[in-house]
Amino acid sequence: MENVVIDTQLVWMTCGIDAGYQILLAPPALGKTWVDLLEGAFPNFEVGDASLKTVEINYEGGKALALAFFDPELCDGSSRPIKHFMLLLGINDAVFKKAPLLLIPPLLKQLKPAFDVICQASRYSSEQEIMRQAQQQQSERNIRLEFASKLSSFKLGNKNKQVTGVQKAVTTRDVLPPIEQQHPQEEALAMPVWLKWAFLVVVLVAMIAGIWVGLTAE
Repeated sequence: MENVVIDTQLVWMTCGIDAGYQILLAPPALGKTWVDLLEGAFPNFEVGDASLKTVEINYEGGKALALAFFDPELCDGSSRPIKHFMLLLGINDAVFKKAPLLLIPPLLKQLKPAFDVICQASRYSSEQEIMRQAQQQQSERNIRLEFASKLSSFKLGNKNKQVTGVQKAVTTRDVLPPIEQQHPQEEALAMPVWLKWAFLVVVLVAMIAGIWVGLTAE
């Protein structure tokens, strides 16, 4: 788990239900360039890919981790998924390595006070006022970054998992049943042995009776 300080390390651009996209939270310095950095990092981030996007970028203050993702719950007034763009400034190398495993719901839950401000704002609200209120309402100043474990990621998405010997045996029996079980209808239609002998006896008796009748007639 890593910590990000709201006032110095987090840049967040998003929109509300009615209000358009703007910088919602950001350090006071370089405020005019944050939009350019985010748009440059994700020039073609459109609906259709729900996965978290991560990009390492360099800016005049150092290196930052850029994030882009769609809101897991909310859409804007036109039913389009809300996009979130973030810059994490001054973080250590461990966060860069674990970035694809970042858990979004816990992050947005901590940022809900600021997000509520822009969600409730109208399209006529000034960006400066929205940002000012978001800064005031965001009581948590240290945001905790939570990451999925590698083990959980492996269980959910491992395509190279080997089938065990037990699984192979079960699969083989299910797909190829024993030969004597493959043709039950043929056994049901076969003539019983006793009936075959009875038919043979009837034929023999008829032949003997025919011969006897022939000899008697002479």
